[in-house]
Amino acid sequence: MNKFQYLLVCLLIFSSCEDNIEDRIPAFQAHVNGVQFWEASSFSIITDSNGTIITGNNLSGTLTMYVPLLEVGANNLGSSEVSVGVFQDTLFYSTMYNGIASIAHLSDGEIIIEEFNSEENTISGTFNFDAYNETGEYNLNISEGVFYRLPISVESEN
Repeated sequence: MNKFQYLLVCLLIFSSCEDNIEDRIPAFQAHVNGVQFWEASSFSIITDSNGTIITGNNLSGTLTMYVPLLEVGANNLGSSEVSVGVFQDTLFYSTMYNGIASIAHLSDGEIIIEEFNSEENTISGTFNFDAYNETGEYNLNISEGVFYRLPISVESEN
């Protein structure tokens, strides 16, 4: 095999190695501070009459989101909003907290539920948020967040 054929074979092999979300069903992933790719190695969605909690974990941190109603649509995040976004690594960051500085830095973001499949009992959507630690000194940005076909567990209240 000459060098050109070898190079062509290598190129074809490596060009087909993509990490598309379609390759991971279900999927829960985001970017942390714009540089670090975060992907849940385990996750859960629990819903009851008090709302829905979406949680994902991996070795670098835990991402948790709360929405009051499990329905298609946008849920705004921020210190004055009902929905909440949280990320915990060595610090606890939440959209319930705002930053401190001479110019106000407010937590914000959104969780968009794009699909609620009642037949398969799954949800899909996107999310992004800016959160601060309890003192407001440190912030964290979650961007390009996606949850795709995550199975829902329904808890009964007995």
